[in-house]
Amino acid sequence: MSASNTDSIVEELAAISGVMRDDIHVSDDTVTTYIPTDQLEDAEALEDIDVEVLEEHEHEYLISAKAGR
Repeated sequence: MSASNTDSIVEELAAISGVMRDDIHVSDDTVTTYIPTDQLEDAEALEDIDVEVLEEHEHEYLISAKAGR
């Protein structure tokens, strides 16, 4: 995966309300961030991006996002 793919995932996640750019982390081909619980559907609706919930908290989820296959 190229850096431009993870960059575009970062940009799309950062555009979601409540996602803080400082909370977005890139490791290899995976992007992780915290997302408000009421914004999860927005992240899951992103085209060509696979989203997985890693942890559930009261007001947010820790998610990982990768380019869809």
